[in-house]
Amino acid sequence: MIAKVLQVILAVFIFTGGIIKLLRVPFQVEHWQHYQYPLWFMSVTGFLELIGGIMLIAGIRNRRLAIGAGALLAILLLGAIHAHIFRANQPVATTIPALVCLILSIMVIIRNLKKV
Repeated sequence: MIAKVLQVILAVFIFTGGIIKLLRVPFQVEHWQHYQYPLWFMSVTGFLELIGGIMLIAGIRNRRLAIGAGALLAILLLGAIHAHIFRANQPVATTIPALVCLILSIMVIIRNLKKV
């Protein structure tokens, strides 16, 4: 039960991040410019985050979707950590939200692999 609650929390967090990117909220655009990626890539990332969040919710009933969502998000979150540290030269502490989400994504994968 706790794992499903964490899965929903992760889905809401990721889905919200995707919406913020797709709407090009000013603070996110500013962050994105620090990462030195083109703005179209922010839209692609936001769309993938929306898909990942939806897959996490659907993954409550379909374990294969949960595993796919966890893998997709793990890749995106590794990219986020890379962007913070290497592209924007920010302190490692700025990666904490992405790191927590990465850990939760890996937990989603492991939990659902055990039951497939």
